Amino acid sequence: MDYLKTTNLDVLVVILYFCVLIGNGIYFSYKKTKEQHGKQDFLMGGRAFGVFATLCTQGASMKGSGALLGYSGGAYVNGAGTLIPGQCYSLGAWFSIAIGMARKLRKCAEKINIRSIGDVFDARYNSPVLRKLSGFAGGWLALSILSSQMAALGLLVNLMFNKYGMTYEWALVIGIIIALAYTSVGGLVSVVYNDVLQWLIMTPMIFIVLPGALVLFHGVTPSAMHSALDSTQYFSLRPNMWWLGYLLSGLLASCCDVTHLQRFIAAKDERTSVKGSMLGFTYCTLFAGVITFLGLSAAMLIEPSVIAGNNDGVLFALISKVLPVGLIGLFIAAILATTISTLDSYLQVSVVCVMVDIIEPILPPNATEKQKLAYCRIITLVIALLSTLLVLKLRGILQVVSIGYSTFSSMMFLPFMCCLFWKKATKEGCIMGMLSGAIACIVAIYTKQKLPIVWGVVASLIFIVGVSLATCKGESRKPLLPGFDEHGLEVDADVRNACVFGTAGSLLISIGIGLWVNWIALAAGVVGMYLCVRMVDNAFRKYLLPV
Repeated sequence: MDYLKTTNLDVLVVILYFCVLIGNGIYFSYKKTKEQHGKQDFLMGGRAFGVFATLCTQGASMKGSGALLGYSGGAYVNGAGTLIPGQCYSLGAWFSIAIGMARKLRKCAEKINIRSIGDVFDARYNSPVLRKLSGFAGGWLALSILSSQMAALGLLVNLMFNKYGMTYEWALVIGIIIALAYTSVGGLVSVVYNDVLQWLIMTPMIFIVLPGALVLFHGVTPSAMHSALDSTQYFSLRPNMWWLGYLLSGLLASCCDVTHLQRFIAAKDERTSVKGSMLGFTYCTLFAGVITFLGLSAAMLIEPSVIAGNNDGVLFALISKVLPVGLIGLFIAAILATTISTLDSYLQVSVVCVMVDIIEPILPPNATEKQKLAYCRIITLVIALLSTLLVLKLRGILQVVSIGYSTFSSMMFLPFMCCLFWKKATKEGCIMGMLSGAIACIVAIYTKQKLPIVWGVVASLIFIVGVSLATCKGESRKPLLPGFDEHGLEVDADVRNACVFGTAGSLLISIGIGLWVNWIALAAGVVGMYLCVRMVDNAFRKYLLPV
C-alpha cells in the first residue's frame, strides 16, 4: 500500500495516541471506581454515565474501521447507494428506543440486577438453559465483530510501522495488548471513557478537518462533484438483495445487541439513557453520510490505478493526497479510534456474556467480588487470545461477521422481544424460538439461500408463538419485568414520537450530505432533530414532576 504516504512525524503522532489511550483508560478506571462503589463496578461502571459519555460510547462503539474503510470504498465504486447498508444498525438502534427499551431497561435495572440478556431471561423465567443460550449467542456475536476489528487494527498498525520491519502478526499482537491493557484493568469504566476520548479524536477529523480540506483546497464543491461524476452511477439510491439482507440482519441484531443493552442500563437515569443513546445513534446515522461523501470525493480525485483494485484502501489514498504531514498521522489515529472503540466495547461485552451468563451460575455461592474480578480478567485475556488466533488462522473474516449477525439475529431477536413485551411468552417458547431460529439460519447459509436471516426469523416466529401458546397456562405464565409491565404512559408515547422525528431528521441530514449536497433534505433534517430533542426534554420534564 504505497499510496499511504507517512513520515516519522506521522508515526510519532500514532505512538503518542497509543500512550494517551492507555493512560486515559487506566486513569479513569481508578478515578471513577474509587469515587463510586469499588470492584462491583467492573462490569457496569457504577451505572452513573451522563448524557455526553453515553452519546460518545454509543456513537464510537457502533462504527468501527470496517464501516469507515468499507463504506468509503463502497461509495468510491457504487456511489450514494452505500447509504442504504450504512444505516442498518442505526435504524435498529432508533427502533429499540422507540419501543421503550432504553427507558424501561434502565428502570428495570433499578429493581433487579441486569447486566446481560441472560439476566433478562433469568429474571423473568429463572431458566439456566435460557441464560446459557443467551451467553453463547451474545459471546458469538461479540467474538465475530471483535475479530474483524482486531484484523483491521493489525492492518492499520502494520501500515504505519511496516517500513520499520514490523510484520502484520506483530502489529496485531501489539494492538491487542494495548486494548487489553486498559480493558482488563478498568472494565466498562475504562472502555466508556476511552470511547469518549476516541470520539473527541475521530469526530473533528472525520466530520470537519478532512471534508473542510476537500472543499477549501481541492475544489470538491457540489457543482464540481456533480459535473465530474456520472449521476446514474454515483447519485442514485439503488438497493439490491445483498444490501437488503445486510439491512435486515443489522436492524434486528441492534435491537438485541448486548452492547446497546449495557449502555442503556449503565446510564445514570432513564432520561440520560434515552437522550444520550438518541444522540449517539444520531451520530452514527450522520457518520454514514459523511463517509459516503468521502468516498464520492475519492471517486472525483483518485484514479483507480493508484489503489490497484483495493477499494478498502481508497481512504488512505485520499488522506495522503489531501492532508499535510502530521495531520496524516492524526487521521490514522482517528481511524484507529474507530477501530479500538468498537474493539474494546465488544471485548468487554464478550466478557460480560461469558462471565454473567456462563461462569457466574457455576461459581460457589460464597465467591467474593475479588474472585469474580479475577475471573473477569482471565476471561478477557482468553477471549483476546482466542480472537487473535482466529484472525491469524482464518481467512474471510468479513464472512464470519456476516454469519455472526445473521445467526445472532435469527436466534435472539424474537425471543428477547417476546420476553420483554409479550405476556404469553413462555420459557419453553423462548428456548424453541432460539434453537429453531439459529438452526434454520445456519441451514440457509449452508445451502446458500438468499437472505438466510429471513429463514431464521420465520422459523423462530413459528416456534416461539406455537410453543408459547401451547404451554402458556398455570405456572408457565410469568409476569412481565418491572418497567415493561407499564402501559399507556405519556412519556413512552412522547419518546416514540420523538424517535420518528429523530430517525427521519438524522436520515435526511445523512442523505443530504451523502448526495453532496441536497439542501432541502439538510434543512428538513435539522428541523426534525431539533423537534426530537425538544420533545424528549419536555417528555421527561413532565414525567419527572412530583406527583
